[in-house]
Amino acid sequence: MAPNDEDRSEHDAAVAKSADGEAVLAQTAPDLDHMPSVGLKPHAHAAGHAGVLAALGIVFGDIGTSPIYTLDTAFKSGVIHPVPDDVLGFLSLIVWSLFVVVGIWYAVFIMRADNRGEGGIFALMALAAKSVPRFAGFIAVAGIIGASLFYGDAVITPAISVLSAVEGLEVIAPALEEVVLPMAIVILTTLFAVQRGGASKVGGWFGPIILVWFAVLAVVGIKEIAFYPQVLYALDPRAGIEFLIGTGPAGFAVMAVVVLAVTGGEALYADMGHVGRDATRKAFAFVVAPALVLNYLGQGAWALGRAAGGFDVENPFFHLVSAHFAVPLVLLATVATVIASQAVISGAFTLTHQAAHLGFWPRTDTRHTSAEERGQVYVHSINLLLFVGVIAIVLIFQKSEKLAEAYGFAVTGTMVVTTILAYIVARGVWGWSRLQAIPLVGCFMVIVLAFFVSCATKILHGAWLPLVIGALLIFVMSAWRMGRLRLAARRRHEGVPIKIALSALRSPRIEHVRGTAIYLMEDPSLAPRSFLHNLKHNKCAHQQIVFLYIQTTDEPWVDNATRASVDQLGDGLAMVKVRFGFMETPDVPSAVKATEAMGVYVDKKDLSFFVSRAHLVEGDEGGIWTWLRGLFIFLYRNQADPAEYYQIPPGRVIDLGAQITI
Repeated sequence: MAPNDEDRSEHDAAVAKSADGEAVLAQTAPDLDHMPSVGLKPHAHAAGHAGVLAALGIVFGDIGTSPIYTLDTAFKSGVIHPVPDDVLGFLSLIVWSLFVVVGIWYAVFIMRADNRGEGGIFALMALAAKSVPRFAGFIAVAGIIGASLFYGDAVITPAISVLSAVEGLEVIAPALEEVVLPMAIVILTTLFAVQRGGASKVGGWFGPIILVWFAVLAVVGIKEIAFYPQVLYALDPRAGIEFLIGTGPAGFAVMAVVVLAVTGGEALYADMGHVGRDATRKAFAFVVAPALVLNYLGQGAWALGRAAGGFDVENPFFHLVSAHFAVPLVLLATVATVIASQAVISGAFTLTHQAAHLGFWPRTDTRHTSAEERGQVYVHSINLLLFVGVIAIVLIFQKSEKLAEAYGFAVTGTMVVTTILAYIVARGVWGWSRLQAIPLVGCFMVIVLAFFVSCATKILHGAWLPLVIGALLIFVMSAWRMGRLRLAARRRHEGVPIKIALSALRSPRIEHVRGTAIYLMEDPSLAPRSFLHNLKHNKCAHQQIVFLYIQTTDEPWVDNATRASVDQLGDGLAMVKVRFGFMETPDVPSAVKATEAMGVYVDKKDLSFFVSRAHLVEGDEGGIWTWLRGLFIFLYRNQADPAEYYQIPPGRVIDLGAQITI
């Protein structure tokens, strides 16, 4: 049927308006459901003893290696002295911080806030935003801050953990002090070099090794407690309270070291999706907490006994065993710290993967390292940045006690953000009243804030490091978030409604060619710019056209049965909407194939995906955007190729570019 004049004018207007257009894949706001990603097997958490063992290997490596340096840092920094009041009070603060912050706040309350089984700052942020949409802006800012501070923790944890373990060599032979730094660098370099292969290949060893580690912590602690049973008085919370009150303003310095004992506690929530809530709680209650308490008390008993004899109390952890067992303990400690570091590094990969899908980070080249386990990914760019950062701070600080002053700030900052978001979830998801939520959450917030403020007092002594890292990443995430919003607004302003664009297909100037074209959309109400670009410049359209709109939901996983929906537009046209969770890696070809059962015809022999990227140029708008615009353009130009990111075969992709001023 020949088009009338009105049809022709609408077509001409549509094509003219598309002169600088493009089509990109959009990540938009949420929808629900839960299941594994396309191409991956459903994930079931191990049950019983196997689940507890997995939790030990994945979740508790970081907090499990804290005894190596916590009490030693307290003595070397001078916040306590080897006298009963100081040691017992300090140990009491450690014991009750473990019970209250890790055992009650994280294990009991925070872990209730699971997003379809997943935890972590972005999972919590998505859950909070869904429950209270009017606070979405504030929640997004909180999520950016929390995630940025996590990266600061991811840089410091491998450095302090491995460095403190290797320093055990100095206990064996003081002359080995010169080899500590080189050996730590070699171990860390090897750790980052093997990341590409995936943690799953050696992950089966993590649980048993960490179980042995906690058994050793408990045994060597019990041995010393037997010689000095008075140390058990530290189990009385009054000892810690009286000591803290007696220190006055110096209590901030004390709490800044106490927090070292709970770093890694946030991993209970962050890694919940890997091992499950029940296994994590059981592992902490029956293995981790008892072993840590016994070891800390054993170190205190050794220090008090040693001081009573007039000897120094440096490196109490490695002195818990005789000289014959010192070398095996150093080796075991080194392996345990490597495992702890591996967990944090893997967490950084997962966090980046989530951030990219939720629109807080540019697309990154992400590779799944396990065909069986979902969520195990490797991100080369993050691995490289972490490696450079870790080696740099090892060379800058050189000693674990110096690095300990930088540790804790990022962790406690993340804890503060988590507590704020937990209050929003308690009110919006759990339905708690203010009378229920404010007293309970407020009580834990006071404790967490006390840790955070204490660590903040160390900014001039090393805590500036995670602050700088966090500030830089907040700047990057903010630039990306703001840039995406402005780019989307520009596209909406210049976009052409899909109905107007489709009317152009009736023009006699458009030739219909054989095959199927799949156009990737940024907005389901607007025609893809690549489609308009094709009509204007190539004067052709395919016999079958699929408009593909991709959503990233605020759920971690989407059920395959509800992943895609189809709207038949007639005459070989179809609108397909596909949803992926923020933990998934989008597989566009598989999703399109699944729509064939819904009536979408795809000519597999003659199939083309139309994708294009914008060529961004700077506009004249001033304000804060002036500072962020250049960074956004740089990130946009250097993000991962969209075809590779969405697993589209390279031979099927047609790139169309356009210039957009932002």
